[in-house]
Amino acid sequence: MNQSLFSAPGEIYERHIELCIDRLELILPIFLNTLKRILSINESSQIESALRKMILYHDLGKLTKRWQENLGKRALPSHSTIGASLLFKILPENLREPISFAVSIHHTDRGIYGENIERPDVQAILDEIVDHSGKIIWDEKAYKLEKELFPDELKKLTVYDLREMAEGLRVWAKGNSILQQHKRRLQAMLCHHILKLCDISAASERKEYQREDEEDYYGGWLMVEEIKRYVENKTNAFRR
Repeated sequence: MNQSLFSAPGEIYERHIELCIDRLELILPIFLNTLKRILSINESSQIESALRKMILYHDLGKLTKRWQENLGKRALPSHSTIGASLLFKILPENLREPISFAVSIHHTDRGIYGENIERPDVQAILDEIVDHSGKIIWDEKAYKLEKELFPDELKKLTVYDLREMAEGLRVWAKGNSILQQHKRRLQAMLCHHILKLCDISAASERKEYQREDEEDYYGGWLMVEEIKRYVENKTNAFRR
């Protein structure tokens, strides 16, 4: 029996998160002043801590029993709302909303109109990742991970937490003035941009992102190469 958890075929879950954290450490100094201004937070450590949790927990839904069992098949259950709902519970107000929003949409990019924001609780039931009481059904191997990767709060996570997150994000995104809505979209999109840079540049070892031959001019490998180059160039320019 395979004792590993995966984030993609052939990619160990812990390794992917480790690489994402490495990318965050490169990228964060570049965006820190912008984050402080857009998020209206002066304390750097507060932002750094919150974004580290964003990276640690963005793929938590991949640790569900059903996701691991279906790995390699065409239809995988949605996974992004699990981490988003945990972040909504544990992060301070004004940081939890943009970061949870970013994590919720990091594989759909459809924002407020996607099922990840509108009905994540229903989606979880349809995807069969919860039991009859509404608790998330985790892969048994997840319980053996370090607490930083699989915190105790996850053992109590339910569809009601997903619903609470969705309701909170809808109010946060829509229930205010047009100017405030615009500001909050900027906050969410900035967090989303940083997450995507970390996530995709860390996924370069995946088979789906490998160039097949010299005539493969498009495909996932090109996107990854361009994002890796962007991260490297930004980092090198910042260090100068």
